[in-house]
Amino acid sequence: MTRPSHVRFGVLAYGPRVRTHREAALAVLTIQLYAPPDSEIVVVTDRPALYRWLRESITIDSLSPATLRAWRGPSDDTFRPKLEAVRQLASGSGVDVALVDTDTMARHDLTPFAHRLAAGAILMHRREYLLASPPRKNDRHLAREILGRSWHGIMPDPVTTSMWNSGVLASSHAHTGIFDTALAVFDEMRPLTRYFAVDQLACSVAFPTYGPLEEAAPWFDHYWANRPWFDRAVERFLSRARLENLSVAEARERLARHPIVGTTDGPVSWWSRKLRRLLGAAEPGDDEVSEPPPTT
Repeated sequence: MTRPSHVRFGVLAYGPRVRTHREAALAVLTIQLYAPPDSEIVVVTDRPALYRWLRESITIDSLSPATLRAWRGPSDDTFRPKLEAVRQLASGSGVDVALVDTDTMARHDLTPFAHRLAAGAILMHRREYLLASPPRKNDRHLAREILGRSWHGIMPDPVTTSMWNSGVLASSHAHTGIFDTALAVFDEMRPLTRYFAVDQLACSVAFPTYGPLEEAAPWFDHYWANRPWFDRAVERFLSRARLENLSVAEARERLARHPIVGTTDGPVSWWSRKLRRLLGAAEPGDDEVSEPPPTT
């Protein structure tokens, strides 16, 4: 078996919504539970003060307002910073890199995941559908918009090109420039498609030119489809941990004994969302933090 190299796990969390930062903190704890001992965990954020509890066990990469504006690009896109962040994590490092969304949790020993990266793997969270035949009516414009044209010199194959979920983006360091290519494809696609998550579309087109894609789903849950339920569970867990003044290590141990488990796949029903809003709505002003102070 290929000996795993050092893996740099990253989480990008920016903006005023407290939910984003709660999720990021929980994602970090789950990665710490399962990552190989020599792994590095980096949180890229414009709210570094929110991560003081974790600061002894992670690297905090502060994101200035100017950098964030540049990362969002001319269209002020909320997904573009994800590709900039993973480029930054990988630049000049010679380490294998995995960027996970805030709404993810590591679920199993990540040593085999590290072995796959050491062997040259490229991973995204999960394959969703063939780009030529999206199952949802609202996505069927993608075949017209994306297939049959070149993106940064890449011509998607209509027979094999698939849409992959980007809850996890990971690549071996052997694939030099893979994230630069994905960003270049993103910038070409962004003005020409109505699809909202152009980051995962761009990676789905760019990554296979470097090697076959593999699923990270065996190691990570991505709970975006049931985010409201998970957010309340994450909020309860972190609130109790902080009220009891648990250390980060003690919080991890509790999470190992009592993992947050729920349905992750499939849309949440309209009546369930309405019921949660009625029973579990946040207090006014409870889900935002103020703008970070200007950097000097």
